Amino acid sequence: MRVNQVGAAFLIAAVAFGGSWGMGNLLVPHRAAAQTAVPMPQSTPDDGQDPPIETLLAHADAAKGHEIADHQCAMCHSFAPHGPSIIGPDLFGVMGTHIGDIPDYEFSEALSAHKKDVWTPALLAEWLKKPDAFAPGTKMAFPGITSATDRANLVAYIQTLVEEKN
Repeated sequence: MRVNQVGAAFLIAAVAFGGSWGMGNLLVPHRAAAQTAVPMPQSTPDDGQDPPIETLLAHADAAKGHEIADHQCAMCHSFAPHGPSIIGPDLFGVMGTHIGDIPDYEFSEALSAHKKDVWTPALLAEWLKKPDAFAPGTKMAFPGITSATDRANLVAYIQTLVEEKN
């Protein structure tokens, strides 16, 4: 008799749980799938048709580059003088320095292989286009910026990040 009572209790509990779950699904609409907080640009195949960065920089807008940096880079990088390394290194004053040569930051072997090179507008634009193509195996999980204009704007902004001389 006791076994039947326990079995009936489990059966009633299962029916009550299933019924409440079913009613909840009917009465509460389903939410749309969550979206990423920061939309990431999608990479496209390299068509080789980008104008030279020097041409693009002649018409670049550093203010638009600042917006791009705020939306796509600032979650991982600081842009302040002597700023902290967040996930990636601080990018203030990076233009003209040797690649992978920022104190107190451990770069991937892929990027460290470029230590003899110096960050120029052309190299930075190439890196921003597709980091994994520039340095296969890099730690930077970023697909790149497909728009040549956006890359030029971002490079123009990064060029403004220098110490002011008194």
